[in-house]
Amino acid sequence: MKACVVHILLLLLPSGFAISGDHSHYFFKSVTTDLTLNTTSYTMRRTLDDVTLMWYDSDDEVVERRVPWFKTPYANLRKASEEFHSKQINTENVLHDILDFMNQTEGYHILQKLAGCTLHDNGTVEAALSFYYNGNPFVSLNVETARITADTPDNDTEEIAQIFNFNEPLLEETRNILVNTCVPHITKLLSLGNCTFSRKEVPVVKVNQFPIDNGTLRVRCRAYGHYPKDIYIMWYKNGEQISEEMMERTTLPLLDLTYLTSLSFNVTSMADDVYTCKVNHSSMLQDFSQDWRMSGDFGNLSSTPSGLSDGAVIAICLAVALVIVTVVLGSVYFASSRRERLIESD
Repeated sequence: MKACVVHILLLLLPSGFAISGDHSHYFFKSVTTDLTLNTTSYTMRRTLDDVTLMWYDSDDEVVERRVPWFKTPYANLRKASEEFHSKQINTENVLHDILDFMNQTEGYHILQKLAGCTLHDNGTVEAALSFYYNGNPFVSLNVETARITADTPDNDTEEIAQIFNFNEPLLEETRNILVNTCVPHITKLLSLGNCTFSRKEVPVVKVNQFPIDNGTLRVRCRAYGHYPKDIYIMWYKNGEQISEEMMERTTLPLLDLTYLTSLSFNVTSMADDVYTCKVNHSSMLQDFSQDWRMSGDFGNLSSTPSGLSDGAVIAICLAVALVIVTVVLGSVYFASSRRERLIESD
């Protein structure tokens, strides 16, 4: 992804509202087409810090507000839906123009667009506009020069980038929008959703293992249900920190607006080695620490002096699952009711 780092004056941010940490604001658009079956579908979502604010797709062609405090600049959701239907048609046309240029006449193809910015805690901003074609980097906007550049070194992509560059006024306008409006959007949305983004959720931490082959185990330390996203998870071997290059780290958003973070690695060590997972999060009153040792039955877990008992973990898991189910069913119900009210009101 090509990005531009821009310095801003934090004094220009709204008074009385403090911003700390990194925050991001992005639009994700995706259009897929099956040329063999002659079908096309489109989705769009607007996010703040991985939280989906609004959603639109070509199946319903109605904008859905995913958090109650989000306010659109349009008069109502019907007007917003009409605007995003126009954007849908434009994005579909771009994909079909690319397919025509590449002489594609069959098969399944997808074009994805990412546009927005990340506001870092030190006051710098990364603005980005990137396209991905069939899952690979395609072209992106160099925000400093307001020019489209090819992210894949082939003649077709280079020529398509040049075609984009014919419309210089549009590229300059796009650059100005990215640089000048993204940060105000972040500050306004953070103030509106303060109850969502200022909260702290304590993670549930679990250490487990599973066999890979004879004598090798995959050991995993997993924290889930935490908010904010930033969390410290690290493995130690006999008191020495294990290199990040030897481990796999994964962070995923959950349906209840919290996160799951996992750190795992393979173990082929002797039984005398002691591995320790340590976790720290801004919501925790004390650090979590749990030891793991290799044994003849593929390893066992030591006591958890600052962790949770198995019974507590099971109870919390059931509670989290119940919340997720409630959120999903509630979202489906309110989305359906909202569409019916929109149709009746117009």
